[in-house]
Amino acid sequence: MRTFNTRLMALPLLMAGVASAGPLAYAPNSLYSTLPNQDDLIVFDVDDPAGYTVIGPMGHDNIGFGGLEFDADGNLWAWASFYRSTGGAASGLYSVDVNTGLATPVGNSPQSLEDLAYNPVDGRMYGVRTQGMTTRLYTVNLTTGVASLVGTVTSNPPIQRAMGLAIDSQGAFYIHDMSLDAIFKGTGLAFELLHSIPQDTNYSQGMTIDWSRDDTGYHAAVGQGEYPNYFSQLNTFTTDGSAYTLGDPFGPLIDGGDGFFYPPVECGDVAIPPATKKGCPADVAEPFGVLNFFDLSAFLALFNAQDDAADFNNDGQFNFFDLGAYLDAFNAGCP
Repeated sequence: MRTFNTRLMALPLLMAGVASAGPLAYAPNSLYSTLPNQDDLIVFDVDDPAGYTVIGPMGHDNIGFGGLEFDADGNLWAWASFYRSTGGAASGLYSVDVNTGLATPVGNSPQSLEDLAYNPVDGRMYGVRTQGMTTRLYTVNLTTGVASLVGTVTSNPPIQRAMGLAIDSQGAFYIHDMSLDAIFKGTGLAFELLHSIPQDTNYSQGMTIDWSRDDTGYHAAVGQGEYPNYFSQLNTFTTDGSAYTLGDPFGPLIDGGDGFFYPPVECGDVAIPPATKKGCPADVAEPFGVLNFFDLSAFLALFNAQDDAADFNNDGQFNFFDLGAYLDAFNAGCP
């Protein structure tokens, strides 16, 4: 989900704290990176993108990551989309350590992809690629890294350049077309226009849908704003087509010394971890995969607020049976 903008590079590192009001999101960032030739993995609250924190370099010189996505187990995956220096196309699946940012290659694939998206309905990872005005969907094997063709996308109007892929809780697919500044929705391989984006989204883009919570769509949009300013912000969209909403920037613009003003973050993609780790229902707070006081505290807060997520035994009521069921799951631990 990355196009390379040579004007948005080699700027100093900016770090800030992470807020905790909304779900956390992760992104590969090529601007203000710790090392000049590597993407950084960053994390931020979706309600406060300017409060992002740099986790660390992703560990590969001259490789940019355009696809980033979590699976249902809370594992983070990335797809290498381009070489920074040479301009040649890179490709390949990587597993990403959310604690350090380090990306580790998985197998080897010659297939170029622009973005990854996890389908919670069939449990498979998918990728998208436009070449010569033809857009194709692929499945990605998370063990071997091999991308296999699913088929060719049809749409009205025709998709010109797919840069983003997302999937909702019902298994519907969404594609961001960077050339048309539009989001399409599809079932199978047939897509229709869902949103027209009121911005010129002409650089790296990030798109995901929070399928494990409320199906909110997030679009980390980057482009040329009012001259001489660029923009980089986190927008939201609905899956029913009712609203596409411009959101908050990733921070104040910075004078690049060349007559232009650049944002601190250019997201290659954006990914949100699932609300609970599959097979570990008591794991309700990040970091996922570890049960501790934060999980217990988070559940008690949901219980006190009578949030739907606190109906732990799914009987439609909020009572001490839910608390007992949660404590049993908490004591059982994660597999």
